[in-house]
Amino acid sequence: MDTVRLADLKELAGVQAAAAISLYLPTESTPDTALGDALRLKALLEQAAARLEAQGVRRAEAERLLAPASRLPEDKAYWSRRNRGLAIFLAPGVERTFRVPLACDERVTVGQRLQLKPLLPIVDRGERFLLLALSQKQVRFFEATRTQIREVAVRDLPRDARSALNYATVERGEQVHSAMHVSQGKQAAVFHGQGGQKDTAKEDLGAFFEIVARALEPTLAREKAPLLLAGVDYLLPIFRQHCSYPELMARHLAGNCDQLSAAQLLERSWEIMQFYFDRPRQEALSRLQSLLGTGKAAADTASVVAAAATGKVEVLFLDPSREVLGSFDAAEAKAAIGGGREDLVNLALLETLLHGGTAYAAQAFDLPPGQPVAAIYRY
Repeated sequence: MDTVRLADLKELAGVQAAAAISLYLPTESTPDTALGDALRLKALLEQAAARLEAQGVRRAEAERLLAPASRLPEDKAYWSRRNRGLAIFLAPGVERTFRVPLACDERVTVGQRLQLKPLLPIVDRGERFLLLALSQKQVRFFEATRTQIREVAVRDLPRDARSALNYATVERGEQVHSAMHVSQGKQAAVFHGQGGQKDTAKEDLGAFFEIVARALEPTLAREKAPLLLAGVDYLLPIFRQHCSYPELMARHLAGNCDQLSAAQLLERSWEIMQFYFDRPRQEALSRLQSLLGTGKAAADTASVVAAAATGKVEVLFLDPSREVLGSFDAAEAKAAIGGGREDLVNLALLETLLHGGTAYAAQAFDLPPGQPVAAIYRY
């Protein structure tokens, strides 16, 4: 998977050329579909070449522009690492390809600007979080974003409860274990008599999770990212008693995660974290609703495009599935619906990004009835 960062979107938004090519292809990750995906990409490239020629581009120049993508169908290694979709952007001096977790519609666009709005729902805005997968058999600590995850090595973090507590049996019939060294260099011996096994197990879990929490303290002291716990429900409250990290999330990923890969953990974790990271968008939507009709917000496509082109748009919402064709006069900063081939919804996104505004993907129910865009104005 390739991460589409906000910086990537802003860079591509600035591309203007006589021939700017955008290709979108839904793909599958199974080996037996690789050939079919490659053939469909070839067909898209032929469509792009035909459109370029229809616009007056010579065949040789069209082939030169498409050459970076034309090599992909024969690249077996590339197709072995597919995701749900493929996005390709080509223009003079521009060659960008993204394998994305998005089942995008198959399409080709050739114009003066790149078609970026399908990528808006999956753009990485630096939404970083921490993940601690806990069980008595395994402890794993990760840092993650929307699309990437990596395990972090932490000094003195135990692998599991047994290695943390270092069990031993003494002759007098008592169970003895000495807690492993924590960051302060101290070691505590814990003795259990022949009392109830339930109490002993609870004490062991408390000792184990205290060791885990103390080992994480130096790392967490440098952090401000939210920390999500993953594990079975009865264990996590015990760990919470020993963890004082202020960004520890109230919600958690429930269930035994020992057999889950890092990628599977990310997929399940993001189902929770996306609601946390969606708060700025939800707050902006509330602002939009309160400002519509006051002159400080608008939902008329032509007006929003003109405002975006002059740097007036602070926050833009758009439905990536909608297209409004029209024309735009850059000299006059005026947009008109109809009478042109410019996708005004996409243009509103590009101009907002180029002028330092914030853009969010929205669904139809987020926007005023029938409108594909809405914006909060800076003034």
